[in-house]
Amino acid sequence: MKTFFRVFRHTLLFALLTLLTQIGGLIWLLSLYLNRFAQKRRRIWGLSGAIFLILYTVTTIYIVPPVAKYCFDRVPLPAYSNPNLEPENIVYCFFNRNYVKPAFLKALEEVAEQMQEKFPGSTVSYMDANFPFIDGYPLEPHLNHNYGKAIDITFYWKNAKTGAPLRKSPSPHGYGLWAEAQPGEYDYAIHCKQQGYWYIGYDGTFASWCCNRKKYVFDGERTGELMCLIAAHPAFGRILIQPHLKKRFGLEEYTNIVAQDCFSARHDDHVHVQLK
Repeated sequence: MKTFFRVFRHTLLFALLTLLTQIGGLIWLLSLYLNRFAQKRRRIWGLSGAIFLILYTVTTIYIVPPVAKYCFDRVPLPAYSNPNLEPENIVYCFFNRNYVKPAFLKALEEVAEQMQEKFPGSTVSYMDANFPFIDGYPLEPHLNHNYGKAIDITFYWKNAKTGAPLRKSPSPHGYGLWAEAQPGEYDYAIHCKQQGYWYIGYDGTFASWCCNRKKYVFDGERTGELMCLIAAHPAFGRILIQPHLKKRFGLEEYTNIVAQDCFSARHDDHVHVQLK
């Protein structure tokens, strides 16, 4: 019975690490293999976990980037080397969910630089992009972050009390803090719920655990400018946002800006951008 639960535990960890990071499952198996030899002379509690963290960190920083670049034509988005373009949370980089095509990185850096010129101190904050390896490999829970040509970018917010602009979303992961439809605007989220897609707002539940929505207000000025820059950039293809935001920002002329299907997550907390 002990053997069964040990195998089950390691299988579960392998699946979870692979799901979240792409490479973590394989590194976990390698850690277990190395741990067997290290424990022969002296048993050390937690050694396999320590081996995993060391191997994973070294692999993520030094091995994955060159392999991804030369074998799959994908490069990592900057962690903190470019103050104009940063992750909403460093976890996206540590989990290898920040890889894109080189042309995509160049276009994003151009948009981020334009935002900095328009609103000094503003940062374009990204969330999930793509894994480093294998075209078609899914980045859960997304439907089309599979080819190095998709990214989610968070919206801008302000302090409700002082009106001071925030550099990043109050949500620690960037998702779930919605710029909801105002009275008179078409509420696509309600439409989807009426069609039976009750789970469309699940990511808002996670955000509500860690940030008080009443303390923040949507920064329509900066977000609107960001949307205009993205829409006008020739490198970008399909763009997903909620219909009320497309109309609010005056983007009706752009046919590549569309609403997501109801079975996808809401897009009034972030914009989904794809490379042509």
